[in-house]
Amino acid sequence: MVENASTEAKTEKKSQPGDEEASSALSLIPGTGGVYFLVIDVPGEMVNILTEKVMKELDRLLDELKTRSDIKALTIISGKADNFIAGADVNEIQDITDVVEGAEKARQGQMVFQKIYELPFPVIAAIQGACVGGGFELALACHFRIAKIHHKTKIGLPEVKLGILPGFGGTQRLPRLIGLQRALKLILTGKLLDARTAGNLGLVDKVIPVEHHGFMRAEAEEFAHHILSKFKRHAYENRRNVKRLQAIFLESNAFGRKMIFDQARKQTLRSTGGHYPAPLKAIDAVEFGVGRSLEQGLEMEAKLLGELVATSVSKNLIGLFHLNEALKKDPGVEKTKSEPAEIAQVSVLGAGVMGGGIAQLLAYKDLPVRMKDINQKALDVGLARAKKIFQQAVDKRKLSASEMQRKMTLITGTTNYSGFAGAELVIEAIVENLEVKKAVFAELEAEMSDTAILASNTSSLSITEIASGVKKPDRVIGFHFFNPVHRMPLLEVIRGDKTSEKTTVTAVAFAKKIGKIPVVVKNSPGFLVNRILGPYINESALLLAEGATIDEIDKAMVGFGMPMGPLNLLDEIGIDVGYKVAGILQESFGDRITPSPIIETMFNDGRLGKKGGKGFYIYDGKKKRVDKQVYELIGHRNQSNKFSTEDIQSRLVFVMLKEAVLCLEEKVVRRARDVDAGMIFGTGFPPFRGGLMKYADDLTAQKCLSIFNELALIYGERFEPPKMVSVLAEKKGQFYSEKA
Repeated sequence: MVENASTEAKTEKKSQPGDEEASSALSLIPGTGGVYFLVIDVPGEMVNILTEKVMKELDRLLDELKTRSDIKALTIISGKADNFIAGADVNEIQDITDVVEGAEKARQGQMVFQKIYELPFPVIAAIQGACVGGGFELALACHFRIAKIHHKTKIGLPEVKLGILPGFGGTQRLPRLIGLQRALKLILTGKLLDARTAGNLGLVDKVIPVEHHGFMRAEAEEFAHHILSKFKRHAYENRRNVKRLQAIFLESNAFGRKMIFDQARKQTLRSTGGHYPAPLKAIDAVEFGVGRSLEQGLEMEAKLLGELVATSVSKNLIGLFHLNEALKKDPGVEKTKSEPAEIAQVSVLGAGVMGGGIAQLLAYKDLPVRMKDINQKALDVGLARAKKIFQQAVDKRKLSASEMQRKMTLITGTTNYSGFAGAELVIEAIVENLEVKKAVFAELEAEMSDTAILASNTSSLSITEIASGVKKPDRVIGFHFFNPVHRMPLLEVIRGDKTSEKTTVTAVAFAKKIGKIPVVVKNSPGFLVNRILGPYINESALLLAEGATIDEIDKAMVGFGMPMGPLNLLDEIGIDVGYKVAGILQESFGDRITPSPIIETMFNDGRLGKKGGKGFYIYDGKKKRVDKQVYELIGHRNQSNKFSTEDIQSRLVFVMLKEAVLCLEEKVVRRARDVDAGMIFGTGFPPFRGGLMKYADDLTAQKCLSIFNELALIYGERFEPPKMVSVLAEKKGQFYSEKA
């Protein structure tokens, strides 16, 4: 902290015990001609976080700055490389359980940021790196913003993803800056923007090009001197209004505004199913602020934040944030001393839908890819798949046409093994046949370097068996990508019995490098996700056989929060794939997972699901409808009045929960969080519930045991409670306390 309004630049020094100055997060450094820099550099942290301590320090400093007559302009800049401010402290938010306390926390932050706005000289936020959440709200309180184009520059308000709303002024200042429609889109989606897009929307006043090699501080100082001229300052301010011209007509009248807010609520309810209160309250906050003073709007924002921060939805979404952060730091092996090897070049064997999708993802991440298949026609399929996905990114303006062309050149094809020897990793994505894969891996080993990792993209086959035909099985691992590869975040990393720690930690590090969320799974039938989904889908078919309707079953689980119902999901996966997985699970686990005859009947009728145009539903382009002929095919007798929504949900959720607990008992995965990561990022299990195991913890083990016993009395062995549930119920424990 700056003492006694000193105009001296604070000298950097290492923190010493009891040295309060050295632990300060803020420095005031003079530039030229009355321009000063407020440098934020939270000690001991990789990124700047607005903790309560930092906010109090900022508050004291702002009180001091407003009395300074020597400051003509102030630029707020980060002392961290490639990070502005990554937001408020999530841990402090998570600890709040009282509505009043939550609202007061918001008021305190609003008050500090209002002091920035009320300073008697222009304040500029100079952004490079993450400027999100509270960090962006601080920038919004500044009079001007500049941002450098950089791959780490991300700007936005992602609070809704944590079950809250922007509470330090974001719902009030952003609409005033860029208009209602644009502000609502950013606030309700939590979308982060790059510097160029932020400039186009008017979030920042000047965008510094990527090729600019000057220091950010020099650029910020030049901009500050520029706006000290009233004429030039007004020019920047007027430019913001020009960017809003198209929206002004609709937003300037009561009817237009009502239409905007009504539409926002409809879209929000459609996309969230009403399970997430934060977006709706964010709309309320923005709407309340229209036509009212900033002070009134901020008070409503604080009140609504207080209501949200204490909800279970917020706690679960914050828990999911922590889960994600923990996975980022997890090397995949407990207490390992192995360091991951660097992977700079990858080969893909198989150029089908999956192979082409994997190649596209790797090229998107700027990795050279060599793709092999048996002939040029097959290669063309994979290349076309990659090109189609890239084109979709261009159409959505996530990628420029020139960037697409450059990235496509990273994918090369071959019908032999030329170019494979230089790859550090090969990903096999051929037909799902064990004997074929074993033969191919034996062939691959002779073509690859001795240190290259051999990975199989398989959804159900044993990695141990696939590795049995190679001389060095320690370098064989499973990579279970989920389709579509470019959208699904989960990657199951499967360790065979002889897969080495070095191979595992390298595979996990590589998964993170290409933007996936890796979960390490022991080699076991169905691995994690398919093992849990198998009984879930099978139970839905059993419900159908008992007289429930397709609509009833699927709507019940959508009502629970799943992105789609289980029968719809089976159509998406492919009924042929589901039938095959069901057979594998029965072979491994016996009568506990006896496949419903309905799935076999559907398979034998040639129904493949969505890819074949019909399954439980008939597909016509993007539209689908229940195929009534299914009822005749399976001899269905409608007894829908027999089943309540709660009955359907209970059976389907608890059949998943049993399999998940057994996976923990058998150490298929190491922790409850691994199950939840697999279910949320691999199946879309409702994030607002925190995950399957978190949902069980919220119910309590005692309640879970009671429900299992009730279901077992009616439906038998498949609902017998696992031992772990009984043990936790007895000691009042939780799944997340067991090595969570």
